[in-house]
Amino acid sequence: MESEKQLLEVPVVGGALTVARWASQGPRILLVHGISSSHMAWSPIARILNTMGYDVIAPDLRGRGASNSIQGEYGLKTHGEDLCRVIEFFSNNPVIVAGHSMGAYVGVEFATRFPSYLDRLILVDGGVALPRPADVKPEIYLRKTLGPAIDRLSLEFDDVAAYFDFWRAHPAFEDLSNWNQSVEHFFEYDLEPTGNGHFKSRVIKDAIFRDGEDLMASGMVTMIDNVLTPMLLLTAERGLLNQPNPMLPVSAVKGKVRAIKNLQWQEIPDTNHYSITLSTGILPVSKAISDFCSSDN
Repeated sequence: MESEKQLLEVPVVGGALTVARWASQGPRILLVHGISSSHMAWSPIARILNTMGYDVIAPDLRGRGASNSIQGEYGLKTHGEDLCRVIEFFSNNPVIVAGHSMGAYVGVEFATRFPSYLDRLILVDGGVALPRPADVKPEIYLRKTLGPAIDRLSLEFDDVAAYFDFWRAHPAFEDLSNWNQSVEHFFEYDLEPTGNGHFKSRVIKDAIFRDGEDLMASGMVTMIDNVLTPMLLLTAERGLLNQPNPMLPVSAVKGKVRAIKNLQWQEIPDTNHYSITLSTGILPVSKAISDFCSSDN
């Protein structure tokens, strides 16, 4: 039976992190969202995992969602330290960590620095980093890669319906099968009033660009090689903008799987970078996570 979601405040440096919890007495899993997202990106999967018996916790990372007023530094190391505070808030026992997109890279960095907090690690369409051209500035690369997700941070919207219209034009949501009530709740949660009768995203732009610098650091390419805990990588079949090629090139993924003995891989069919957690990927990702967590590794 699914428990009712609670929103809790966890003290961290600079303020309090908003953390969603679907409580259970079963294994605890910590779900980490992407670079311009919130815990709501995990909500449909969190609910299914909770019905399977998992105690699910999912923070809004600093600079996003209801954690957007926290003061201080951003960056993957800071997110990792925040995750430590979240785990300590509930207990000091190791947890399962699952990260989507940037959350997967946060998970990799966390695993190398705080292995005693970690039972196993699930990476959803992220975690495998590729070398970036040295002459391309992180901000330019992020704008090119994320496209509308970055553009929206400079826009205001008349109402929720206008925000939905903006996202419906995104290539990842043009297919009607990728738009559902969970998607709408995800976008509704992202909005806050501007004070002039309009609405804007709650995401702090500086957080995006600061975290993006860490994602493109040269050390990120080999960081996953140093993770000792069992890992599962789940990749989308298509890209962030619904391109035929996935965000993580298959050749790069296969190379890492061959080189890292504790890394398993599964491609989730009929998904792109958004739908892998919000629509067509909900059931297969939930099953893959549960199967991996209940297996001997």
